[in-house]
Amino acid sequence: MKKLLTSLALVLLVSAATFAQTRYTMVAYHKLQPGKTMDDAIAIEKQYIPIHEARKAAGLIGGWAMYVPYNNIKSEGIDFDYMTVNWGSDLDKIHLYPMELLGSISKTDPGLKKLAAATASTQTILRHSVGKKITGTNPGTNKDHYIIFDMMKVSDAAAYEAFEQKVLKVHEERVAAGNISGWSLYKNLYPSSDEVKFNYTTVQSIEKLSKLDEMMDSYYKAIPKALGISPEEFMKQATVKRALNATMITKIALSTK
Repeated sequence: MKKLLTSLALVLLVSAATFAQTRYTMVAYHKLQPGKTMDDAIAIEKQYIPIHEARKAAGLIGGWAMYVPYNNIKSEGIDFDYMTVNWGSDLDKIHLYPMELLGSISKTDPGLKKLAAATASTQTILRHSVGKKITGTNPGTNKDHYIIFDMMKVSDAAAYEAFEQKVLKVHEERVAAGNISGWSLYKNLYPSSDEVKFNYTTVQSIEKLSKLDEMMDSYYKAIPKALGISPEEFMKQATVKRALNATMITKIALSTK
């Protein structure tokens, strides 16, 4: 019995450590070349899937995905056409594409030797950013659902993060009520200059587009219950803490398993 309890304790410790792992992101913001379509980009990115799967199997990344604005629903503040994201727990690994790994794949598919040229003719990367997950609901966002990105500019990082940690209770209430399927907060670690349009991003997933019609109502119902303040007071606090500069609704076009 003692051995069983010891084994169970070890399993729980390992599970807790795994859950507590920091998640980092490496985001690439892509712009289609003139005359190219999103279907062209998806066809190109699909050819990289075996490489990302191999990188995941090697422990370099936790996963990779391509986020495409659904029906091009995005605010005017967004100058890119789609995003690709690598994520993982080790910031020194998620950007790696070892030559020996690429060489092995190229031998199995000679067409990949031309992939770099085809990629450059289809899209260009405007910029990259490095991010870190600060907090989020459990479960997190559902990659099979619609995923909404809200991109904020924040001047007082400590005050904003403390605010969002409190607001997490609101999102947990919204998940419990079925308004959203998950929510997360990410901080841009780099770049972080004054010229950057946004330095924090919230990500939430919804099962159906009709949930958009419930968005504000879900906040109004959850805020008093979770925070004990009025929705109006909450909105005043939110607008002081951050400026919402861009937003978009996306679907994941491609991802690792």
